[in-house]
Amino acid sequence: MNNPSPAISPETAHKAGQASPPVFTPVAFALRATFCLFGRYCFLRPLFKMKFAINICLLVLLAAGSTQARAQGASEQTHEIGVWGGITNYFGDLNTKTSFKFVRPGAGVFYRYNIKYRGAWRTSVNWGTAEFDDAQTNIAWNRQRNLSFRSQIFDISSVIEFNFFKYDKGSKKHWYTPFIGTGIALFFFNPQAQYNGKWYYLQPLGTEGQNDPSYSGVKKYRLFNFAIPIVGGFKFSFKRNWNIAIEAGVRKTFTDYLDDVSGKYPSYASLPGGSGGLAGALSDRSGEVGEKIGKPGYQRGQSPKKDDYFFGGISISYTIMKARCPTTSGVSTYK
Repeated sequence: MNNPSPAISPETAHKAGQASPPVFTPVAFALRATFCLFGRYCFLRPLFKMKFAINICLLVLLAAGSTQARAQGASEQTHEIGVWGGITNYFGDLNTKTSFKFVRPGAGVFYRYNIKYRGAWRTSVNWGTAEFDDAQTNIAWNRQRNLSFRSQIFDISSVIEFNFFKYDKGSKKHWYTPFIGTGIALFFFNPQAQYNGKWYYLQPLGTEGQNDPSYSGVKKYRLFNFAIPIVGGFKFSFKRNWNIAIEAGVRKTFTDYLDDVSGKYPSYASLPGGSGGLAGALSDRSGEVGEKIGKPGYQRGQSPKKDDYFFGGISISYTIMKARCPTTSGVSTYK
C-alpha cells in the first residue's frame, strides 16, 4: 500500500465443464477492494497517520486470501450471518486504570465467510456507548479535574479469524475451537458532556483551543477514524447449522479524542466566549468541586497513549450448508 496501485481485475469466468470453482469470491473481492482503496487513494494514509498499521493489516489480509484461494479446489466454502449482544467499554485519558465501572451495552450484526476449517473473514456493523466520569473514580487528581463524557460509537470492521482447532460444523469431533483475529475498522464517534442538566456536543466547542489553532496550536479533530481490532474467543456449533461464540476484543484507535481530552488546558482567549462561555465552562470543570486547576499550558489529558474501546459478548449465527458429492462409502458429507 505504499505506492498507488491500479485496481486488480477480477478473475475471468471459468469455462463450461471445468471442474474447479472460480477463484473470485467475496473474500477475494474484499481484499482487492481494500488494496485498491489504499493504493489509489493514498492521501488517506497521512490523513490518519496510520501507514504502518495499514501495511501490517493488508499483509494479514493478503496472506489469508492466498490461503483461501488454495483451499477452494479442495472443499466448498460456507457463509454465515449472525448477531451479537454484550458490552462496550472505554480506555483513555479519563480511564487510565482499565476500569470496567462504566460498562455500557453493545450489539451488532455480521457476515462470516469461512475459509475451509482453519480461518474465516468476517465483516460486521457494530454499535456501542463509551462513557466515563472523573467524579466516580478513586483517583484524587481525576476527581479534582472533574471531566466526563459519553459518546455513541458506530463501527464497521473487517477481520480475519484464525481457528486454533479444525472447525467442521458437520462433525461430531471438530465442533468447537478457540480463535483469534485482527483486521481494520472504521468508526464514528461524537463525545458529549452534561452541563446544568443538558447534554452538549464537545467537538464544536473546541475545549482545548481547537477553534483557534493559530493561537493554541491545536487542530480540530475529526469525528471518524480507523482502529485495529484485536479479538479472541471460543465458538462451537450445534444442530449443524447454528453457531454460538463468546468473544471479546479491543479496538486500538488512532485518535486521542474519543473522550474529548488529550493535551493541555487552553488559554480562555482561544475559546469561544472566553472564560464566561460554554466552551470555557466545559474545558475546565474543576471549579465545580473545588479550586480551579486548569491553568493554560497545564496538562489536561493524562494518558500518553491513544484512546481505545472494547466490545465483548455472545453471538449466534446461522451457517448456510451445501451438501458435497457422496463419498466412496456412500454417505454424503457436509461442510
